[in-house]
Amino acid sequence: MKKSLFITFFVLMGSLLAGSLFGAEITVPSVEVASRGGTVDNDNFGISSSLAADFSVTGGYKYGITLGLGMEVSNLEKALSYGRLDPNFDFSSGKTEEFVERYNNQAVLSFRSLKATAREVFDKPLEINFFIGHNDKLGSGDEFPELFGTAPLGTGLKGFFYYPEGLNNDPFFRFNGAIHSIKGTGLSLKAVLGNFVPSLYIYSDLSFPEGKTADAQGKSYYSGHYSADARLLINQENIKIEAFLGGTYRNDKDPILRGGALAWFGTNAFGLLMQAGITYWEFGETLGLDNCYFLVEPQLRFGTVGANLTLFYHPLWYQNRIIYEKDDNTIKDDGRVDVNLRLFYNDTVKSAFTAGVETRVNLKMEDKGNFDLWVSPFFSTATSGMLWDFMVRIKPKNFPDKKDLMDVFIGIRTAF
Repeated sequence: MKKSLFITFFVLMGSLLAGSLFGAEITVPSVEVASRGGTVDNDNFGISSSLAADFSVTGGYKYGITLGLGMEVSNLEKALSYGRLDPNFDFSSGKTEEFVERYNNQAVLSFRSLKATAREVFDKPLEINFFIGHNDKLGSGDEFPELFGTAPLGTGLKGFFYYPEGLNNDPFFRFNGAIHSIKGTGLSLKAVLGNFVPSLYIYSDLSFPEGKTADAQGKSYYSGHYSADARLLINQENIKIEAFLGGTYRNDKDPILRGGALAWFGTNAFGLLMQAGITYWEFGETLGLDNCYFLVEPQLRFGTVGANLTLFYHPLWYQNRIIYEKDDNTIKDDGRVDVNLRLFYNDTVKSAFTAGVETRVNLKMEDKGNFDLWVSPFFSTATSGMLWDFMVRIKPKNFPDKKDLMDVFIGIRTAF
């Protein structure tokens, strides 16, 4: 019976997909290409380029389907050098590490998401979505420009430019400006009630790493867990709020709870962005700072000159994963804080370019002498839906070691 239902469901989905995508619209929601020049292997200067891109194929409006494809490459230069995987690779040669290196540096377009949408259900402002894969980011402010036509709300302290090495040695795992992101298979309901937009997500969460398997080849990921999140967006002239609350049931384990809020208060001359929440709390365990995500960003603007000061306390858990390395079951990098001061002239939201300098300090709360310092002149310009970013990241603490004194970043990303 279940098999028949699944077959029927996928036949209907296939028919809807074929009908909806006939004459479909192809868009590129996001592209981020960043080239970083600095010291690489063997203490030689080199260039390493990363790519993260999403492509969307959409058909229909009231009843439609959106197919999301994506590509993430941590080192485009290696991907071009390796070409493709050798199907006749000889594992007995003892070069397994070479195979893994090649496998991790392939430029492959892959499935990211599928969303079937029904809008104006029962002639009401209700939207129902069935989704598979990557879905909405919670506590990010990303949907305010799309739903309400506002300027971007979220912090700029995210992505490759600020976290080029990634988290926990994973170059694709970075802070993305959200408190939590939804990834899995499920249903969502959204009601657009003027300046109030409540949403509910019920899904099988596929973001939990499950630990080591009996097979010595590695780790087993993506065993789904029943999850639900409720979110509310509130848009007022000088106050904007996004709040959510959710949890995950894990069979014979204690449930995971999470929640948080983004709030923006401001006028043309002054703004205050705050994000605070619990990213991961196993029910019954001690709740402390390691479970918390906290960011506060005062924003000042005097004509064409402005300043943003960002204070960001890193959580120990992010996207249901531990974000720092463990050494003999000891967390090595907990309690990290970023303090970033951005002074700028002009703004690409209102003009063709912006320029300025950033000073960023990353310090460990338990060891005040353990900190990193970067001073970064930057320049950004907007051209036909694209943003071009140029930044020189200077590390004064490493002077006079010329090998690791600075990095040069060149980035291209979409801006709509």
